[in-house]
Parts: sequence; structure tokens; C-alpha cells
Amino acid sequence: MTNLNFEKTEIVVTGLAWMGHGIRSIDSTLESLLDEAKDEVQVATYMITESANKFIKLISNCLCRGIKVTLILNRYESQPKKIQKEISKLLSDFAHFKVFNFNPKNKLEDLHAKLIVIDRQKALVGSSNITWKGLILNHELAILLKGPTAKNVGSLIDILTQDSRTEPVKI
Repeated sequence: MTNLNFEKTEIVVTGLAWMGHGIRSIDSTLESLLDEAKDEVQVATYMITESANKFIKLISNCLCRGIKVTLILNRYESQPKKIQKEISKLLSDFAHFKVFNFNPKNKLEDLHAKLIVIDRQKALVGSSNITWKGLILNHELAILLKGPTAKNVGSLIDILTQDSRTEPVKI
């Protein structure tokens, strides 16, 4: 799993100082990745806020197309109630949607990764939370990986779903 050979990488960003220099935005990259997904989407993230309702809509679109979606959220119960409600609705509507709560007993420990893997062929690995600030306003940077390393990132997400600190969210 330590093979770091990949066919292609791309830098994507947010923030006024970085935008407009021929580098794609994280938001538009995320949207195109989710639109291109054919089989599987994996997401591990610290936070999703109500201002990122576009992300929930994109996930819903994937689910409607029959794409398997796995979402791991840090401390699910601490996420905004509106987001929890929208996720619960999707859980009740789609059997191929799996949501996990990363909730270690150690209150100092968090899932702080921001990972999105598409069909185990592309992985967006970066610093931005799935929030309006993280996807639009802040100066954030992510790397889009294509190739074997993306598959390895997907395998790490699989491992996290089996970890004792991670539990399935039930409706």
C-alpha cells in the first residue's frame, strides 16, 4: 500500500489569491468528479455544514444513478442537525448508501482527513472541509491523484470503516 507511483496529479485550490492562475477550483473539481462517478464514491471528512448543501445534492444524484456511496464523518452527532436529517433521508431511501460515525472515546482524537475517492481511480486529497468556507472562501489546497495511489486511498477508507472507532450510522 506504500506504492506512490501514479500516472497523474493535479493541484486544485480555493481562495482569491490562488484562483485565476489556470488552476481549477476544489468546488468545480469535486462537482465534476461526482458527476463522472460510475460505480463507487468514498468520502472521509471532518465536517459537512448546511452551507454545503450542493455536496449533499451531488451525493444524492450519485445514489439516484445507482452508485455505491460510503461516507465517514467525524463525530456524526456533532454535525449540523439539518445535515444529519438529510443524510438520514438518503439512508432510508438508498440501500447502497453507507454512513459511518468516527467517534473515538478519546475526545482529543478526530478524523481530520478530507478524502474523496471516485471509482478507486481518482482521489481528491486536501485540506478543505465540506463547507462553504472550505470549498469557496478559504485558501485551501488539494491534490487530485489519478491511478494506483487513488486505489490505495480507497483501501485506507475501507480500513477505517472496519476500525473500532468507527460505527455504522443507523436510521
